Amino acid sequence: MKIYRNLKQGSDEWLKVRLGKFGSTDAQSVAACGGGLTTKVFEKVAELIIGQPKAHYTNSDIERGIELEPMARSAYEIETGNAVKQVGYIELDSCVGGSPDGLVGDDGLVEIKCPSNTNFIRFAFTRKIKAVYVWQMQHLMYISDRKWCDFVAFNEKLDRIIIIRVERDEAKIEKIRIGLESGIEKLKEVLMECKK
Repeated sequence: MKIYRNLKQGSDEWLKVRLGKFGSTDAQSVAACGGGLTTKVFEKVAELIIGQPKAHYTNSDIERGIELEPMARSAYEIETGNAVKQVGYIELDSCVGGSPDGLVGDDGLVEIKCPSNTNFIRFAFTRKIKAVYVWQMQHLMYISDRKWCDFVAFNEKLDRIIIIRVERDEAKIEKIRIGLESGIEKLKEVLMECKK
C-alpha cells in the first residue's frame, strides 16, 4: 500500500495516478462481479491505452459536495474531536486504489457527503446510507486496512451534521476482493488482446 499524502484530489497528477485503476466508486460493480464489472474493465483498458481518464460525470450536487467538503470536514472535527488527516490517494497495487475524504487515527476513515436540502432531510428521516456509498466505504477500508469509516452527511443551510459509523464488513470485503481478482485478470487479458 502506498499513500500519496500531498497529492491534490482533482489535479492532473491525481488523475494520472488513478489511470486504469479500480477505485472506490467502482466497488459496487466490482463486488457484484457481473456485467457492471465487465464494463468497468473496458473503461480501465481504454484509459490505459489512450492515456487519459474517462470523462467524469458531474452535476450541481457533485460540485456542491466538492465546494462544501472542507466545511463538512471541519464540522466533523468539531463534533467528534477527531483530527482528520487529508491524503490524495491510497494505492493498494498497480490496479487498485481510492481517494478517501480523510484518515482518522490509526483505524478510521471519513466519507463526506453534502446532500441538497431535500436529500439531507430524507437522509435525516431514514438514516439509510445508499448501497453505492456502503460499498465505497468497504473498499476504502479494504485498501487502507482500516476498521471503520464515519459516514458524514452535512448541510450548511440547515446547519446540521449526521455521523453514522460503518464498521468493516469482512463478507463485503471478500466480495470486493474476489471481484477485483476477476476484474484484474480480465483487464490484463483485454489489454493484451488490444495491444496485438
